[in-house]
Amino acid sequence: MAEHDGDMRYWQTLALNYYETDSWRFKVHAQTRLYDDANFLGAYLVFPSVEYKAHKNLDLAATYLYEGIRRSASDDYTMLHIFWLHTNWQWNLSDHLSFSMRNVLGWRTFESSAKNDYWITRDKFALSYRLNNMWRIVAIGANTELFYNFNEGTLFENRAVPLSLTFKLSEQSMLSLYGMIQSKDVTANGDWEHAYIFGQTLSYKF
Repeated sequence: MAEHDGDMRYWQTLALNYYETDSWRFKVHAQTRLYDDANFLGAYLVFPSVEYKAHKNLDLAATYLYEGIRRSASDDYTMLHIFWLHTNWQWNLSDHLSFSMRNVLGWRTFESSAKNDYWITRDKFALSYRLNNMWRIVAIGANTELFYNFNEGTLFENRAVPLSLTFKLSEQSMLSLYGMIQSKDVTANGDWEHAYIFGQTLSYKF
């Protein structure tokens, strides 16, 4: 259940690692997003990326996203070109507890649209606790992600996940269940709206 309209959404992502060493990784993702109770293709994305392990606690990455978005009342897609620069930090605080931080600086530019291009940052902070001998539950966690628009000078979204559970279904598949409070400044003048979301992510590694 996503966004602020009670809509059930289905996102599918396919990922391919096509080169990997101890320090470098090149991969490409393709994603489709179905809205309106999973009946309407509202967006699709293709995004290749490169990652470099600069330190045991730090990964650096760069990503280019080509994204098409359309509204349910239109057959036309608005095309976006998005460029991300990432820093991904992780520290093991104990044998079971880890803290991670992802900082993303991005530039969004629109094709054939009156929308202005803009710079954005996304900063995510997460705690994860690894579990042993807890049936299929292998980890619990919590995180929050803040979105900031540099052009408008506003913090416009926060996604807080007070609890997530990760299940190991098999050697190749994982299931994550989470609750999220999604807060948005929908009018860019401090008028915040809040959505309460239950989400699940099923992943399978071939």
